[in-house]
Amino acid sequence: MTAEVTAVTELLFYFLCAYLAFSNATLAMSLVFPRRRFWPLADPPSWRRTLMAKTSWLGPMSVVGFLLLGFLDRGSLAWESDLRLVAGAALFVPGAAAAVWGAVGLGFEASTGVAGELMANGAYRFSRNPQYVGSIGAMGGYALLCNSWLALAVWAFWSLWFVLAPFAEEPWLREKLGPAYDAYAQQVRRYL
Repeated sequence: MTAEVTAVTELLFYFLCAYLAFSNATLAMSLVFPRRRFWPLADPPSWRRTLMAKTSWLGPMSVVGFLLLGFLDRGSLAWESDLRLVAGAALFVPGAAAAVWGAVGLGFEASTGVAGELMANGAYRFSRNPQYVGSIGAMGGYALLCNSWLALAVWAFWSLWFVLAPFAEEPWLREKLGPAYDAYAQQVRRYL
């Protein structure tokens, strides 16, 4: 690897770690202080909502950064067995399909924390959080397919957000959707 590629790889890794530290910190604040939450977006508009709106471009950019990081750091995990490819594909393909299925079914606004109607069909028949579950699988699979130690480290840090986010969202969903959400939560598991 050239010095330039190494520098870009390190920069991407540090950017992703900083972004995820910010995201996990705002999520932790939302869990500890739900009335002053960052996620889901606060109602009525507040400085917290403005901050999240102004930094929302970081989410898609971080996904692109993650994909690039895995590619640039490929081979660093040093797991050369074909089993890695099988495990990576077995996680990536259904994970990506579930995440996309969930995102398309829920729609952009509801996926970004704007209240919508209760979604209980499509991917949401099987999981209350198919986008999160799918993203964990897809990103972990991608890290394995790239054989990237750095992508695997970022995946673990990112997965923490995906696992904890429902605990910040569920009280908000109960508030917005009422008893219909409680009935739905009784029928469908949080993750799988």
